[in-house]
Amino acid sequence: MLDKYFIKPTRLRQLRRGPLGPHLEELAAEMYRQGFAISTSQSRLALCARFGAFARREGIAVADFDDALAQRFFDDLATEGDFSDAPKAMALLLNHLRKKGVIAPVVSPPPPQRDPLLDAYDAYLRDVKGLQPSTREQYLRMANRFLQWISESRRKLGKLSRADVLTYVSSSLGNSPSSSWGKHLTSETRCFLRFLGGEGHAPLGLEAAVPRTARWRLDTIPKHLPWEQVRKLIDSVDVTHPHGRRDKAVLLCLALLGLRNAEVRRMRLTDLRWRTGELHLPQTKSAKARMLPMPKEVGAAIADYVLHGRPMVDVPEVFVRHKAPRGAFTSPCGINAIVREHLLRTGIAAPSKGAHMLRHSMATRLVNAGVPIKTIADVLGHTSIDTTAIYTKVDVTRLAMAALPFPTGGAR
Repeated sequence: MLDKYFIKPTRLRQLRRGPLGPHLEELAAEMYRQGFAISTSQSRLALCARFGAFARREGIAVADFDDALAQRFFDDLATEGDFSDAPKAMALLLNHLRKKGVIAPVVSPPPPQRDPLLDAYDAYLRDVKGLQPSTREQYLRMANRFLQWISESRRKLGKLSRADVLTYVSSSLGNSPSSSWGKHLTSETRCFLRFLGGEGHAPLGLEAAVPRTARWRLDTIPKHLPWEQVRKLIDSVDVTHPHGRRDKAVLLCLALLGLRNAEVRRMRLTDLRWRTGELHLPQTKSAKARMLPMPKEVGAAIADYVLHGRPMVDVPEVFVRHKAPRGAFTSPCGINAIVREHLLRTGIAAPSKGAHMLRHSMATRLVNAGVPIKTIADVLGHTSIDTTAIYTKVDVTRLAMAALPFPTGGAR
């Protein structure tokens, strides 16, 4: 595969005769598969060959390559000029050699020991409360904060009083960065105390000492766009190139199906039920699978992308990265970046530029169209209608009908 990037026979012989010759052939094939640009591949493969020559001068065999040797190589290059691409080239080479078993894997330090009480609490949040990993991490951080306060204040968990709990909450709320953070603090501390009491680690009923914070339910309006602007955003996407086909399909999934960022990222080819025109969502925030009908426009956009735009990558996800290294999106940033890019390109002044804004826009449109709140809750995957109720605050049509007539004739 080296001949994909180098033409001169002398250069090819030089690369293939070096200590890394066979490995550079495999690495070139891997870079070609992942879609690296030709100039990037040429630069990094040349640096890898130079690293092999450096190691041979140092008397180091390929099997003994490691990060320390790579750092010595960087120091050697630093005396000659700018080789800013060298760390990426070395990371690519060393990871490839580790995957092939040529060099020893990196030995990661053992993770820090966590309090067994937090492990038990994590299991409780997963098995009893049914919370997803990201939500559990937030609850565990707050629980760990509480345990650290107990340790620093030299109190005993089994002898805590309501006065102690109130002291902790009051001091924490005094340093609260926002009202929403304070709301999380009180609710998550209350949950942890309920767990401690139920398991016999602390006296029962301590959660009653946690005060209710003054943050009113439904006190905000969801950030959304009018449907005309959402439509303008979708129609503005240039689908003459592969990543444009991907972006349009992503925007349609967010705006017409109301999917969450994670649901779009994790959507698999096997989740698309073409014969019945349905989308199966096995992984949702509520930990319950659901089935959604696929509107014709959404199905056509996804099919166009899968057949004519999706790179040939060996991953099950529908939507993938088009820039090297190609593969599935590994964080919410990728989907958010797609929304942000097209908002900026079209010049739409959106209240927020993340994927969730389009989900809010879809829910708001359904409410204004008079769709029953229970139906909207089912589409959005809400376990409680109360969660969906916030969208009724932007039901402009119903609010206009409820407006009082302007009084005439003056005051009486």
